[in-house]
Amino acid sequence: MQLEQFDHIILLAHGSSDPRWKVPFEQLLSRVTGVVSEDKVTLAYMELCKPSIEDVLQILPSETAQIAVYPLFFAQGRHLRVDVPEQLAQLNTEHRTLTLLDPIGDDPEVVAAMEQAILSKLTSE
Repeated sequence: MQLEQFDHIILLAHGSSDPRWKVPFEQLLSRVTGVVSEDKVTLAYMELCKPSIEDVLQILPSETAQIAVYPLFFAQGRHLRVDVPEQLAQLNTEHRTLTLLDPIGDDPEVVAAMEQAILSKLTSE
């Protein structure tokens, strides 16, 4: 549904200097692109590793005008309230608009899955 509103979606993870940290995000992207075309979704990191949002924008075709940034964050901390909106405002152009979506942690399905995982650990015998 979101994909229909945008030409492209960038999944945004925080980033880490530890290369092993990227593995679950790359696996997630691989599973997503197994369903949704690679030309419709990419992965970027906010800091400490590549690709950045700027790197992704450089490889997207110029006709990719409406881009959503979907944070793979649990909550809206300073990065999502201040840093990322400022970054996107600088990257928006006359021909390209980047829209920040609510973080994945705000999705009721994600909250329910986390609750279930926690409860299964606390109530398993």
